[in-house]
Amino acid sequence: MDPRTTTWPTYKWPRNIDNLNTPWVPSPDPFTGALLEAHNTVQARPAPQQSYEPPKTVLERKIGTLMRVLCLLKPRQVEQPKEPVFQPVAWDTLKFDEVPLSKWRAFGAYSRPVVNHVEVHNTFTPSPTPYRTIDLKDVDPEEVFQSLRSPGGGFHPENWVRGLQHPSLPPPPTDWPLPRPGDPLPFPWECHLNRYLKRAASGSAPLHWNIRTRAFLYGGPNDITIPLLSTDLAEPATFPLITHMYISAVACTNIDFPWKFMVVNAAGIRVRDVLDAIIDNFQCYVFRGEYERWPEARQKRAELEWRLRGGEAKRDGLRRLDYLCGQHCFRGLEPNPDRTGWTLYVGSDW
Repeated sequence: MDPRTTTWPTYKWPRNIDNLNTPWVPSPDPFTGALLEAHNTVQARPAPQQSYEPPKTVLERKIGTLMRVLCLLKPRQVEQPKEPVFQPVAWDTLKFDEVPLSKWRAFGAYSRPVVNHVEVHNTFTPSPTPYRTIDLKDVDPEEVFQSLRSPGGGFHPENWVRGLQHPSLPPPPTDWPLPRPGDPLPFPWECHLNRYLKRAASGSAPLHWNIRTRAFLYGGPNDITIPLLSTDLAEPATFPLITHMYISAVACTNIDFPWKFMVVNAAGIRVRDVLDAIIDNFQCYVFRGEYERWPEARQKRAELEWRLRGGEAKRDGLRRLDYLCGQHCFRGLEPNPDRTGWTLYVGSDW
């Protein structure tokens, strides 16, 4: 079944650029049309009729004027200014303006456009597209467009020229300055987190993802789970872009986590970087010295998890994911309360 022909929202799937004659139109924020329609409906409503009030007599008007004069002559009590009281604001209660969804998606659309039914790479490494230092003014967009597919039906993303600009292509995002080497990084609580990575304290998690796999699914309408595409995974992990994310804790039911890890991308961390780093960290084998320091109850539960996933039958060693004892479902990220980095939340259910 072709997911692009289903009843899922059309804004979810990246638009194929099948010709260079149609200008690029960015994706709108969700519910914009509904809000605009509601606004127009309110504006179209007839104004309510004002109730009839009989005209006031001459005596009533004079009494009203006299009362207003008396109010002006009455001495006012001027309140003395109070001393300002300093109330420090907790770092985790600071409020920021949310980054519109359209800006996240605009970055992903530029990074992974689908041109002539071929997914090409503009940013985010590693990339199958070789980086060629050529003058883009000498490049014919139509020639590049045609070279992406051969007459026999083959795909050739390696023929794409990264950074190529054309009215029919997604423009480079101007709201995402790339991090400069040596600049200080913002603190976690100063960053806007991508919607796919936000922690779900209750209800459905941002991603339907078991960290043992690489099947990244997003919860869609009517409880439909939609696979995350390369365009989604190429979105920034945070705003502003940062080069390092320190995962300093893993929170789940009655489980500590002794291994901390870092997510790194010198060009700015994307969603894919975070998810790949989580997988790589939990797939690491456990050293015998680490295992021997665990309480006996933890050892038995980790061994049970190891057998349940087929580790004994496959002669696969104990891995860090076995330490979680079934708490494998991604629940999102949040700044660590101790201000050392980020906390990864996992659980037994989405």
